[in-house]
Parts: sequence; structure tokens; C-alpha cells
Amino acid sequence: MSVRGWLRRGRGSVRLRVTLLAAGLFAVTLVVASLLLLQALEGTLVDDLRSADRAALEQQATRVFTTGLPPGSVAVGAEVGAAYELPADGNQRFVLMAPSDAVLTSNVLSERADSLRDQVVYTGPVPMASAELLGIAGDPASFDVTTLSVGGVTLATASPLDAVRDTIAATRQLLWIIGPALVVLVAGLAWLLAGRALRPVHAVTSRVAAIGSNSLHERVPVPASQDEIAELARTMNGMLGRLESATTTSRRLVSDASHELRTPVTVMRTELEVARRSPDADWDATSGVLLDELDRMQGLVDDLLLLARGDERAFAQTSFSIADVVRDVAARTRRVPLEVEVAQDVDPLVGDEDAVRRAVDHIVANAARHAATRVLIAVEADDEEVTVHVDDDGPGIPVERRHDVVRRFVRLDEGRTRDGGGAGLGLAVTADVAAAHGGRLEIGDSPLGGARLDLVLVRAGRDDH
Repeated sequence: MSVRGWLRRGRGSVRLRVTLLAAGLFAVTLVVASLLLLQALEGTLVDDLRSADRAALEQQATRVFTTGLPPGSVAVGAEVGAAYELPADGNQRFVLMAPSDAVLTSNVLSERADSLRDQVVYTGPVPMASAELLGIAGDPASFDVTTLSVGGVTLATASPLDAVRDTIAATRQLLWIIGPALVVLVAGLAWLLAGRALRPVHAVTSRVAAIGSNSLHERVPVPASQDEIAELARTMNGMLGRLESATTTSRRLVSDASHELRTPVTVMRTELEVARRSPDADWDATSGVLLDELDRMQGLVDDLLLLARGDERAFAQTSFSIADVVRDVAARTRRVPLEVEVAQDVDPLVGDEDAVRRAVDHIVANAARHAATRVLIAVEADDEEVTVHVDDDGPGIPVERRHDVVRRFVRLDEGRTRDGGGAGLGLAVTADVAAAHGGRLEIGDSPLGGARLDLVLVRAGRDDH
């Protein structure tokens, strides 16, 4: 793989993006924290230095105001007033400054001893006027001066900031070494954790890639964790289950349809072969049989096309009168007489009129085929739904079989003969048409003693599906 291809693939990697994001956020956080740490460390070191200088100045001030100028004090040049360098241990210098020598006499200092409580302390960079007195050479900003003013007398000392700056520089250098190492460590941990978190996704992806049309029974592995990836795996397994069910239904439909279509084709072929071989063939009777079988085949094909349209939700959406549809269906000749009761205030429905007409025809034909003497068709409406009731006085449908009869190519035992005229699609077509129009097909007991089939449809403007 070329470098460009690798980079393109890398940009599309969730694992890489998560790693870079985690490392970047940590790096920014580390830089900000390091700056705050250096600033706080420098402030702490300088404060410690100033506290030590102040304590030393207070000790010098106590001695000066108690016993006067200590022996060994050396006068240093001052542009205004008097200035003396006080003796001290080590390399630190202490300078005492006063408006005049008169202020530095013992009696005057002792009179001002109470003023130690009113001392004024100054800390900060070395004033240019004090730099020469304190013996500071080089950059004055490299020193920090602390002064203590009591009763017109000022004591001053200066400490170099080299130690503070060396400590800050060493800390900064250490952070430059540790910081990138920590960023790399965090990036590595993020890479490993992201890879571990995405491992179930790779397992799901690999399994889905291996599942074909002949292996829809397989399922993707569901991780033990109750997180979004587990939810994704369960959802995908549900989708595979629906696909398997739909594929099985489609294959069964093709197989059953082929079997049902083979019967009329075989009958027509047999009738033609017999008529062809017989010199005294009755072609009128033969044509009648052929037309009957063609009607059977045409009805089966129409039902199959209607089921396909229902699966694709390709029904038309036009306004039509359910009362007119019921009257048209009831006007056809049936084995038993039909009684029709249609409410007068039924509003138009919105949907596929031809599909609804065929659904109504199926339940009426089913009732007429099993009725003993009569079939009653009634249309009722309320604010939400329109219901077409079809009652017969036949044997009825057992409760335990009512769920089965709406499946495709399923017939009860007494309806399996060819003379019954059913291919096992009528109620399935009716149920699909009802569902596509926001309604349902209900099966119950009829007041006439047989079965009641209710085609329930939503009224115009009420379809919320």
C-alpha cells in the first residue's frame, strides 16, 4: 500500500482518530499545567527567598535599635544622607541608610525602638539608587531586594535570583523530557484501549462480511458488556433475523406459487392432449375447462402481484367509497345468497380502491364457499375506523387456527380440495391490504353460527402509520 493510501486509510480509522484526540488533549493539558507549575514554583521560591531576607533584616534592625551601630560597620558612599554596610556572616550584604549621621546615634535609635512595630517592608527588583550601595554588579534584574524602614532608618539587602532561575530552568528541562514521554504513553494507552473497545466491532464486521444469502441463520457475536456495541450487535442480529424470515417467506412463496401454478397448467395440458388424440373431442367442453383453469391462474397471479405490491408498499392513494366497493362485490353471483347492510354516513377512504375491492372479494368469497345457506355483509363506521363485517353460517374457524389462516398458502383441511377454489392466498392478501391501509383483519365468531371476518380500515385523514 502506498503512503498516500495508508494516510487515507488512517484518516478514516476511528482508532487513530481517538488516539490522536486523546494525545492532543493530554498534550494541551500538560502544557497548560506545566506553565502554571513553573509560575507557581517560581513564585514560591521567590517568596521563600524574600521571607528569609526579611527575617534577617528584622534581626539586624533589632540589634541596631537596641545597641546602635554594631562594631565593624563601614560607611559607604551615598548621594543623600548616610549609609553603612553592617557586618554579616556569609556573602549576604546588609546596608543601613539614614537621612544623616545624627539619626544613627545610640540615643536617637533607642528612642525609635518602639517604631519597629510600624516597619514598612519593600520587596522587588533592586532600585537603581540602591544597586551601587548593595554592591550589585551586572543586571539588577538578576537580584531581588528587600528593605525594612523603621523611624526614618532603612535597612536593605539583596539576594541573587540565580538559584531560583536555575531551579526553574532545571524543572523546565525535566518537563521537556517527561512531557513528550507522557504524551507518547497516553497515545499508546489510548491506542490499546481504543483497539480493545473496537475489537467487538471488528468481530461483528468480519461475521457480517462472511454472512451470505445462504447463511442468514448465522448471527454476529454479542459482547458481554452492556454498552452501545452490544446494542449494535443485538440490533444487527434482529435485522439478520428479519432478513432470514423475509428470505424464507420469499422462497416459500416462490415454491408454493410454483406448485399452485403447476396444477392449472397440468390440467390444461392434459385436456389439450386428450382432445388432440380423440377424433370425437368436444372442443366446447375442453375450452370451458381451459377457461376455468385460466381464471384460476389469473386470480392466483393477481394475488401474487397484490402481495408483491403490499410488500413494497406500492399501493395507490386515492379517495374512494367503501360502500360502492362493497355493493360491487356483493353484486357478483355466489353459491349462496348475500345480504348487504351499508351505513349511509360512511366518509370516503384514502387508499388503493382496487386492492381494497379484491380484499373484500376474498373475505366474501371465503364466507360464501364455507356458508351453509347465507352470508351477511355489513359496513359500520365510527369516528376513527370503517369496518366491513362478513358473517356466514358455516362451520366457522377454530380459535387455534385463526392465526394460521392469514398466512400465505395455508388452508384448513376442509378447504384443501380444488373444488373449494382456494389457493390459500385470499385471507393473506386481505390481511396485507388491511395492514397497508393502516387497518387489520379480525377473525371471530359470527352471530349466524359460523365465522365473522372483519376488514377494519382507518377513515380518511386518520392514517398515522
